[in-house]
Amino acid sequence: MTTVAPIITFKAGICEFDTSTTPPKISPKPTPGYIYLYEGQDDELVHFCWRPRTASLRDPEIDLVMVPSDGSFKPYQTFQGDARKSPTNGRIFVLKFQSSSARHLFWLQSKTQHAQGDLVYFSPRDLKLGEIVDQLLQGEQVNVQDELNTIPSGQGGQDDDDDSGNRMEGLRRESQSGAAENLGSGDPFIGDPSNEGEESREGGADGGRA
Repeated sequence: MTTVAPIITFKAGICEFDTSTTPPKISPKPTPGYIYLYEGQDDELVHFCWRPRTASLRDPEIDLVMVPSDGSFKPYQTFQGDARKSPTNGRIFVLKFQSSSARHLFWLQSKTQHAQGDLVYFSPRDLKLGEIVDQLLQGEQVNVQDELNTIPSGQGGQDDDDDSGNRMEGLRRESQSGAAENLGSGDPFIGDPSNEGEESREGGADGGRA
């Protein structure tokens, strides 16, 4: 049986992107889930996976074998002053490819780190999450814990509570400038498997958990 030893795991849901509407609509699916990345034993390539939290590590709904430098994982964001915010009403990351026009969109299911509860605010923790995943997709070696330790104190580096809002009404694109360019062109921490229930304890630690 193939051993799956995730390098990083974090809470995220999958989204649908409907281009038939004006403006296009990003619709989050309500299923609680995890994004996780691991190195395949046979191909020695990074696998980018998504699974419902009720599913096994060995039974992801999405399992993409990533050729180094072909993929990128970036926040879907605009800038308002010094703040980075999503042009939707949730925090979205986009997985894109050099070799195809395929896109996969994911929404962060951890709580916002904004002091006033701004749901579209990308915290240093959120952005560090994206940086780590993107570096792994480029074929770089990353020490997840060391990277997490660079998050400034008080910026929620270890806080992984769910977003209590769990807004399922659809994430609307609210800005045309910058957002379309981003689209067209999870909170890492070293986790305790006991937090994930019996299945996770049987499957082993989920690596750097966000």
